[in-house]
Amino acid sequence: MPLAPEENRLFRWAEDIPPQLWDDLAARPPEEAAQATGAIWDGQGYTVTLLNREHRLEPQARRIYLTADPDHRLSYQTGLVLISTLIRSLGVPPAGRMVTAAELPGGAQFFQGPHAINDKPLAESFGQDPHTLLPAAQALGGEAFEAGDQGVCLPGLPMIPLYVLIWAGDDEFAPRAVVGVDANAHYHLALDGIWALCNLMVYRLLKKGSV
Repeated sequence: MPLAPEENRLFRWAEDIPPQLWDDLAARPPEEAAQATGAIWDGQGYTVTLLNREHRLEPQARRIYLTADPDHRLSYQTGLVLISTLIRSLGVPPAGRMVTAAELPGGAQFFQGPHAINDKPLAESFGQDPHTLLPAAQALGGEAFEAGDQGVCLPGLPMIPLYVLIWAGDDEFAPRAVVGVDANAHYHLALDGIWALCNLMVYRLLKKGSV
């Protein structure tokens, strides 16, 4: 089981987001940021859906929260993904094509060691019965994707579909999982943001969407 996204003791919660990122967001015209990301800007803040949950970012107050549960404490990785895509996104539409994170520009070097995509817990959790992946994905707004013994596509961010493919184990081979991202994901997040987004998806899938 991977660590919960808030378990890094140095970067645990969304309120730990560096002030510079809020400054960078303030420097971007909000209508431009909203259009590029698929967010909604209402003059006071942004509404962005992440893994089927609606989040609110208020730059003036420097606050990020769930619209349905403002008192729920959000992880640092959640905050990083949300604010980073608003700062960075170039508004390129999804390619509609899955690649592994390592296939993105610069990904082969970045997604190694501590930044390797943590797909092993998915294989362990869903590999004995790959079809149990689908209801877990549906709890996050996902749907079936025709690949592997069971594949799913999930709405990571409005511009970044995510994918998981599972192959069942047998007497000869261990179960296997592959995490994929839309081929244009790098136009919306830096590689560390894509890594954080995949972490959030893996953790919530393992919790069957309940956190």
